[in-house]
Amino acid sequence: MMNEQDAHDQILNAALSLFARHGFAQTSMNDIVRESGVSKGGVYWHFKSKEALILAIFDAFFSGQEAILHSVLNSADRPAVRLRRLVDLAGAELEATTARLPAPLEFYTLAAHNETLRARLAQFYAGYHEKLCLLLQEGIDEGIWPGTTAVAPTAHFLISAIEGVILLWSLFPDQFNLRQQMETAVALLLAGLAADKG
Repeated sequence: MMNEQDAHDQILNAALSLFARHGFAQTSMNDIVRESGVSKGGVYWHFKSKEALILAIFDAFFSGQEAILHSVLNSADRPAVRLRRLVDLAGAELEATTARLPAPLEFYTLAAHNETLRARLAQFYAGYHEKLCLLLQEGIDEGIWPGTTAVAPTAHFLISAIEGVILLWSLFPDQFNLRQQMETAVALLLAGLAADKG
């Protein structure tokens, strides 16, 4: 007999599969009920709506990205090594996730119209920005990068560059190597930081 966690996971996996094939908008709760093999009451017991399912999926994604951020930034490597490692692991995780979900563009469209999802996205980016600022400041304090570097705008720039790459990759996946472009963004940032003399 299926326990509650098994049923929860089965519903999520069914939703992921359907969202990947048909997108968020074209998938109904009835589709998810049929695909999951869980009763309609069981599906609604775990997830009150399709929005709740979507939020659970993206919360899991953000939690995974936050775990990567935490593990890399708390390692003993030098700041530049940690920054490169962070982007490499985040890119790999994004590629793996996107293989199971609709394009990031559809996610951003959802977030633009859904207050709860946008709030979770804002929370994720605020944490990401804060930790990148700490990493950049550490490099400045160690004398790796000049002390005149504006930490907060630099962290925003890196996040914006990576998000821009993700958006272009979602539109033109055959023309962009996601991880290579993300690595290039970090390499350019690091070169700029090293050259910044105020």
